[in-house]
Amino acid sequence: MREGTNRVGRAIAGAADWYAWGLTDANDGLGSNDVRNVGVQAFPGVLAFAISTQHRWSNAGMDEFDIDVDVNGDGVDDYDVVGADLGALTAGTSSGQMAVAVFDLRPNSKNPGSIQFLADAPTDSSTIVLPVNISQLCRTGSPCLSASNPRLTYHAVAFGLTDNTQDTVDGTASFNAFTPAISTGMFDVVAPNASTTETVSVDKAEWATTPARGLMIVSHDNRSADEAQTVNVSVNLP
Repeated sequence: MREGTNRVGRAIAGAADWYAWGLTDANDGLGSNDVRNVGVQAFPGVLAFAISTQHRWSNAGMDEFDIDVDVNGDGVDDYDVVGADLGALTAGTSSGQMAVAVFDLRPNSKNPGSIQFLADAPTDSSTIVLPVNISQLCRTGSPCLSASNPRLTYHAVAFGLTDNTQDTVDGTASFNAFTPAISTGMFDVVAPNASTTETVSVDKAEWATTPARGLMIVSHDNRSADEAQTVNVSVNLP
């Protein structure tokens, strides 16, 4: 069981959204593209990547966030999940609205990028959520994430567009999009001055293959410095 608290003195209810925490990165002294943590959650047919940063942005369109995904385990990225300004992606002119585009990285691919969702990236925030349809990671003629091929490996890069900086996040993380090693996707609304508990389960067999650092809990209702909190989880394997 894990407990979340909406601290004494808070004026509004807060929402807590749960992810498998995969990546962490040091403070590199950059701006709002300085990544702190990355997590992922799964729903039937959908994945969502959450990226928290060391500093808040005024508008997330100041930055670009890339999650590069390998879906067949050969060590080569197959798809690029990009959080970027919708206008810049589609018309070459910024619109101030963040979208999620998925690009097939196969050489000479004839599959264009696809946009199915807007990003969840409030103004004056430090956490962005990038949802994608699993079908976007299964393009014709390219490696395919599916129930029979359920695991992916991902890493992250963030670009500061106003100061021309780049943050390459340390390491890679793995995740089973159909049977996660740890519970994800829970969503709790916590009243002011109250707390809630959430049951978290671990699949030990899957953990041996796609372990997580623990849990990443996102709440855009918190102040920007506390929007994404992490909980270390250790599992004793046989």
